[in-house]
Amino acid sequence: METQQSANQQYFDDLFLIRTGPENFRAGHGTTRIKKIDSLDDWQEKKIALKNLYLLTLGQEPENLSVPFEAKIESEQKCDGFIKRKISYWLMKDERVTSYMLIPNNIKDKLPAILCIPPTTPLGKEQTIGNDNTPQGQDRAYALHLVKEGFITFAFDWITAGERKFPNAKHFQTAPFYEKFPKWSVRGKDIFDIKRTIDLLTTFPEIDTNRIASIGHSQGGGLTIEAMAIDDRIKTGVSSCGAWPARFSKNPFNHCRQTKDFWTGRPILANFAIAAKQYPIDLHELLAMIAPKPFMLITALNDFRFSLDELNFTTEIMENLNQAIRKIYKLHSETSENNFVSVTHTEGHSFKASQRLLAYQFLKQHLSNEPPM
Repeated sequence: METQQSANQQYFDDLFLIRTGPENFRAGHGTTRIKKIDSLDDWQEKKIALKNLYLLTLGQEPENLSVPFEAKIESEQKCDGFIKRKISYWLMKDERVTSYMLIPNNIKDKLPAILCIPPTTPLGKEQTIGNDNTPQGQDRAYALHLVKEGFITFAFDWITAGERKFPNAKHFQTAPFYEKFPKWSVRGKDIFDIKRTIDLLTTFPEIDTNRIASIGHSQGGGLTIEAMAIDDRIKTGVSSCGAWPARFSKNPFNHCRQTKDFWTGRPILANFAIAAKQYPIDLHELLAMIAPKPFMLITALNDFRFSLDELNFTTEIMENLNQAIRKIYKLHSETSENNFVSVTHTEGHSFKASQRLLAYQFLKQHLSNEPPM
């Protein structure tokens, strides 16, 4: 235990630091100091600053992108226990997309809805609804699995995946995006799209808008974390193999690849990586920003280029990350500490049945039985 506490001081203690000072210190008056956060008010103040830092990493979002959805049902298919509805709508100016909404049969009351964000697969949303017959594809068909658990699920493509691949480009090739939006970022577009998707969900009478959740594996898991950190309309969520602390990454350029051939998320971070500086916001801070909402973090200890030979190190990192996040949850209340659940495994970059069982039970617990937060 002493080793873990020492590591926590070294690894994630910056989560609990905030600058303070005398009256008008933010106007440059007096001498400031850095103190340890010891109250919820302190944390809420820091959380605002962290959110603003995160938004800075997304680049400059163009103005006036949103337009009326003009949603249209393109097709509707009766399946075993549910209806598969394909819907088209305007995501923003000059961009009309299609998504799937899976709806359980014979619903009598409004139901929770779960955003099902795909991993990095050319199939995009098709994999989440079960249209990938490989064993790995069936593992990741969480939109299909969860509609059978009684939830409305909404499956969509993130930009460059599935139907949203740019013409004459490969899947996950983001160069065409940056040609059109050089000051923005693909991750910023992802977050914009998720916010718009939630806006769309609020227009459907079948959905209880106080019980919207998100789940994702890999890229979808990372997006779930980031979206939940800044959008309180997502009430609970699960991330599987979605992120690793950038300060311990074996290659932090995964967030900001300097290439035109593959996915580049936040180009602004490249200068931090080159200069060997920590990113302005990291995983532990994003997870803390989710508090006190229920959240399950599923992490493979032999993922993100780490092997089983490094299990002692990755285990220590995750144990101390978890301790830090639970302290922030506990600031909200003694009981909310239990809203954060961390699951680790050694199955690599996977979302197998044992992991999914825990994830689906968690979503059922917090969407079916809890009152809205």
